[in-house]
Amino acid sequence: MTLVGVDGCAGGWVCVARQRANVTAFLEPSIVAVLARVERPAIVAVDVPIGLTDRGPRNCDLTARKLLGQPRGTSVFPAPVRVALLGRTHAEASDLHEQADGRRLTRQAFGILRKIQEVDALLSLDPALQQTVREIHPELSFAVWNAGQPMKHRKSRSAGRSEREFLIAGCWPGLRTELVRQMRGCAYKPDDLNDALAALWTAERIQSGAAQLVPAEPPRDRLGLRMEMWA
Repeated sequence: MTLVGVDGCAGGWVCVARQRANVTAFLEPSIVAVLARVERPAIVAVDVPIGLTDRGPRNCDLTARKLLGQPRGTSVFPAPVRVALLGRTHAEASDLHEQADGRRLTRQAFGILRKIQEVDALLSLDPALQQTVREIHPELSFAVWNAGQPMKHRKSRSAGRSEREFLIAGCWPGLRTELVRQMRGCAYKPDDLNDALAALWTAERIQSGAAQLVPAEPPRDRLGLRMEMWA
Protein backbone atom coordinates (compact mmCIF):
# COMPACT_ATOMS: atom_id res chain seq x y z
CA MET A 1 0.00 0.00 0.00
CA THR A 2 1.20 3.51 -0.82
CA LEU A 3 1.16 5.90 2.14
CA VAL A 4 1.14 9.65 1.54
CA GLY A 5 1.25 12.67 3.84
CA VAL A 6 -0.10 15.86 2.27
CA ASP A 7 -0.11 19.49 3.36
CA GLY A 8 -1.31 22.56 1.48
CA CYS A 9 1.23 25.22 0.55
CA ALA A 10 1.63 28.26 -1.66
CA GLY A 11 2.57 26.12 -4.66
CA GLY A 12 -0.24 23.60 -4.23
CA TRP A 13 0.20 20.47 -2.12
CA VAL A 14 3.42 19.18 -0.53
CA CYS A 15 3.42 15.38 -0.58
CA VAL A 16 5.66 12.82 1.10
CA ALA A 17 4.97 9.32 -0.18
CA ARG A 18 6.23 5.96 1.03
CA GLN A 19 6.00 2.83 -1.04
CA ARG A 20 7.73 -0.03 0.74
CA ALA A 21 11.14 1.38 1.78
CA ASN A 22 11.15 4.17 -0.81
CA VAL A 23 10.18 7.65 0.43
CA THR A 24 9.87 10.60 -1.96
CA ALA A 25 8.70 14.20 -1.74
CA PHE A 26 6.98 16.14 -4.49
CA LEU A 27 4.69 19.07 -5.15
CA GLU A 28 1.42 18.86 -7.07
CA PRO A 29 -0.87 21.76 -8.05
CA SER A 30 -4.14 20.05 -7.09
CA ILE A 31 -5.48 17.22 -4.97
CA VAL A 32 -6.70 15.56 -8.18
CA ALA A 33 -3.11 15.56 -9.45
CA VAL A 34 -1.93 14.09 -6.14
CA LEU A 35 -4.34 11.18 -6.39
CA ALA A 36 -3.53 10.65 -10.07
CA ARG A 37 0.14 10.29 -9.16
CA VAL A 38 -0.37 7.89 -6.26
CA GLU A 39 -0.41 4.18 -6.94
CA ARG A 40 -3.42 2.41 -5.40
CA PRO A 41 -4.29 1.05 -2.94
CA ALA A 42 -3.27 4.02 -0.85
CA ILE A 43 -3.89 6.00 2.29
CA VAL A 44 -3.57 9.72 1.65
CA ALA A 45 -3.51 11.66 4.94
CA VAL A 46 -4.19 15.33 4.28
CA ASP A 47 -4.25 18.41 6.48
CA VAL A 48 -7.58 19.86 5.39
CA PRO A 49 -11.13 19.74 6.81
CA ILE A 50 -13.25 17.00 5.22
CA GLY A 51 -16.99 17.05 5.82
CA LEU A 52 -18.67 20.33 6.73
CA THR A 53 -21.65 21.24 8.85
CA ASP A 54 -24.48 23.47 7.66
CA ARG A 55 -24.47 25.18 11.04
CA GLY A 56 -22.33 25.00 14.14
CA PRO A 57 -18.80 23.69 14.77
CA ARG A 58 -17.60 20.20 13.94
CA ASN A 59 -17.21 17.89 16.91
CA CYS A 60 -13.78 16.73 15.70
CA ASP A 61 -12.48 20.31 15.78
CA LEU A 62 -13.79 20.89 19.31
CA THR A 63 -12.39 17.57 20.52
CA ALA A 64 -8.97 18.17 18.94
CA ARG A 65 -8.76 21.62 20.53
CA LYS A 66 -9.61 20.09 23.92
CA LEU A 67 -7.01 17.33 23.52
CA LEU A 68 -4.30 19.83 22.61
CA GLY A 69 -5.16 22.34 25.30
CA GLN A 70 -3.53 25.75 25.33
CA PRO A 71 -1.78 27.18 23.47
CA ARG A 72 -1.63 24.56 20.69
CA GLY A 73 -5.39 24.08 20.64
CA THR A 74 -5.78 27.43 18.92
CA SER A 75 -4.09 25.95 15.84
CA VAL A 76 -7.27 23.93 15.24
CA PHE A 77 -9.48 26.72 13.98
CA PRO A 78 -13.16 26.03 13.29
CA ALA A 79 -13.89 24.61 9.86
CA PRO A 80 -16.27 26.80 7.84
CA VAL A 81 -19.90 25.86 7.37
CA ARG A 82 -20.66 24.56 3.91
CA VAL A 83 -22.32 27.66 2.45
CA ALA A 84 -19.15 29.71 3.06
CA LEU A 85 -17.48 27.79 0.22
CA LEU A 86 -19.51 29.96 -2.15
CA GLY A 87 -17.80 33.15 -1.00
CA ARG A 88 -15.24 34.66 -3.37
CA THR A 89 -13.79 37.16 -0.89
CA HIS A 90 -13.30 37.03 2.86
CA ALA A 91 -16.09 39.56 3.37
CA GLU A 92 -18.49 37.64 1.15
CA ALA A 93 -17.66 34.25 2.68
CA SER A 94 -17.90 35.73 6.18
CA ASP A 95 -21.33 37.24 5.45
CA LEU A 96 -22.59 33.87 4.18
CA HIS A 97 -21.11 32.17 7.22
CA GLU A 98 -22.76 34.59 9.61
CA GLN A 99 -26.14 34.27 7.92
CA ALA A 100 -26.04 30.47 8.28
CA ASP A 101 -24.25 30.13 11.60
CA GLY A 102 -24.29 33.41 13.48
CA ARG A 103 -20.47 33.54 13.51
CA ARG A 104 -18.08 35.39 11.25
CA LEU A 105 -15.53 33.35 9.28
CA THR A 106 -11.99 33.59 10.62
CA ARG A 107 -9.25 34.79 8.30
CA GLN A 108 -7.35 31.57 9.01
CA ALA A 109 -10.27 29.51 7.72
CA PHE A 110 -10.66 31.75 4.68
CA GLY A 111 -6.94 31.34 3.98
CA ILE A 112 -7.49 27.65 3.21
CA LEU A 113 -11.04 27.96 1.88
CA ARG A 114 -10.00 27.12 -1.68
CA LYS A 115 -8.10 24.05 -0.46
CA ILE A 116 -11.20 22.92 1.45
CA GLN A 117 -13.35 23.59 -1.60
CA GLU A 118 -10.98 21.60 -3.82
CA VAL A 119 -11.04 18.50 -1.62
CA ASP A 120 -14.75 18.82 -0.93
CA ALA A 121 -15.57 19.01 -4.64
CA LEU A 122 -13.70 15.75 -5.21
CA LEU A 123 -15.06 13.78 -2.26
CA SER A 124 -18.65 15.01 -2.57
CA LEU A 125 -18.74 13.34 -6.00
CA ASP A 126 -17.46 10.08 -4.53
CA PRO A 127 -17.82 9.83 -0.72
CA ALA A 128 -16.32 6.31 -0.84
CA LEU A 129 -13.01 7.98 -1.72
CA GLN A 130 -12.82 8.97 1.94
CA GLN A 131 -11.50 5.48 2.58
CA THR A 132 -8.37 6.64 0.76
CA VAL A 133 -8.29 10.35 1.67
CA ARG A 134 -8.19 10.84 5.45
CA GLU A 135 -8.24 14.10 7.38
CA ILE A 136 -5.46 14.75 9.89
CA HIS A 137 -4.28 17.76 11.85
CA PRO A 138 -0.48 18.02 12.18
CA GLU A 139 -0.54 19.43 15.71
CA LEU A 140 -2.69 16.54 16.92
CA SER A 141 -0.38 14.09 15.12
CA PHE A 142 2.74 15.67 16.63
CA ALA A 143 1.17 15.55 20.11
CA VAL A 144 0.39 11.83 19.81
CA TRP A 145 3.86 11.29 18.33
CA ASN A 146 5.34 13.07 21.35
CA ALA A 147 3.88 10.57 23.84
CA GLY A 148 0.70 12.62 24.20
CA GLN A 149 2.41 15.94 24.88
CA PRO A 150 1.56 18.85 22.54
CA MET A 151 4.42 20.85 21.07
CA LYS A 152 5.59 23.68 23.32
CA HIS A 153 6.28 26.24 20.59
CA ARG A 154 4.57 27.51 17.46
CA LYS A 155 5.67 25.67 14.35
CA SER A 156 6.75 28.89 12.62
CA ARG A 157 9.38 29.65 15.28
CA SER A 158 12.87 28.19 15.30
CA ALA A 159 12.25 26.37 18.59
CA GLY A 160 9.01 24.99 17.20
CA ARG A 161 10.65 23.68 14.05
CA SER A 162 13.42 22.14 16.13
CA GLU A 163 11.10 20.18 18.42
CA ARG A 164 9.06 18.87 15.47
CA GLU A 165 12.15 17.98 13.45
CA PHE A 166 13.58 16.19 16.50
CA LEU A 167 10.60 13.80 16.35
CA ILE A 168 10.99 13.40 12.60
CA ALA A 169 14.72 12.65 12.85
CA GLY A 170 14.10 10.15 15.63
CA CYS A 171 11.72 8.21 13.41
CA TRP A 172 13.47 8.68 10.05
CA PRO A 173 17.17 9.63 10.53
CA GLY A 174 18.46 11.75 7.66
CA LEU A 175 15.22 11.53 5.68
CA ARG A 176 14.17 15.16 5.96
CA THR A 177 17.50 16.38 4.55
CA GLU A 178 17.04 14.12 1.53
CA LEU A 179 13.47 15.31 1.01
CA VAL A 180 14.57 18.95 1.11
CA ARG A 181 17.03 18.11 -1.65
CA GLN A 182 14.26 16.53 -3.70
CA MET A 183 12.04 19.60 -3.22
CA ARG A 184 14.66 22.12 -4.30
CA GLY A 185 13.04 24.90 -6.34
CA CYS A 186 9.49 24.13 -5.14
CA ALA A 187 7.29 26.80 -3.53
CA TYR A 188 6.81 25.61 0.04
CA LYS A 189 7.88 26.45 3.59
CA PRO A 190 9.79 24.23 6.05
CA ASP A 191 6.60 24.00 8.15
CA ASP A 192 4.74 22.53 5.17
CA LEU A 193 7.21 19.67 4.80
CA ASN A 194 7.17 18.99 8.54
CA ASP A 195 3.37 18.88 8.52
CA ALA A 196 3.37 16.53 5.52
CA LEU A 197 5.76 14.23 7.42
CA ALA A 198 3.41 14.29 10.41
CA ALA A 199 0.62 13.31 8.03
CA LEU A 200 2.74 10.45 6.66
CA TRP A 201 3.44 9.27 10.21
CA THR A 202 -0.32 9.21 10.80
CA ALA A 203 -0.95 7.39 7.51
CA GLU A 204 1.39 4.66 8.75
CA ARG A 205 -0.62 4.44 11.98
CA ILE A 206 -3.87 4.19 10.02
CA GLN A 207 -2.43 1.32 7.99
CA SER A 208 -1.23 -0.52 11.09
CA GLY A 209 -4.51 -0.01 12.94
CA ALA A 210 -2.86 2.04 15.70
CA ALA A 211 -4.35 5.41 14.74
CA GLN A 212 -6.67 7.29 17.06
CA LEU A 213 -10.01 8.40 15.58
CA VAL A 214 -11.45 11.74 16.74
CA PRO A 215 -14.28 11.47 17.63
CA ALA A 216 -14.61 7.72 18.13
CA GLU A 217 -18.00 7.70 16.37
CA PRO A 218 -17.85 10.47 13.76
CA PRO A 219 -21.05 12.00 12.39
CA ARG A 220 -21.60 12.55 8.68
CA ASP A 221 -22.45 15.77 6.91
CA ARG A 222 -25.44 16.04 4.60
CA LEU A 223 -23.33 14.82 1.66
CA GLY A 224 -22.40 11.66 3.51
CA LEU A 225 -18.83 12.65 4.40
CA ARG A 226 -17.53 11.64 7.82
CA MET A 227 -16.39 14.55 9.98
CA GLU A 228 -13.35 13.05 11.69
CA MET A 229 -9.62 13.36 12.29
CA TRP A 230 -6.99 10.64 12.49
CA ALA A 231 -3.89 10.81 14.68
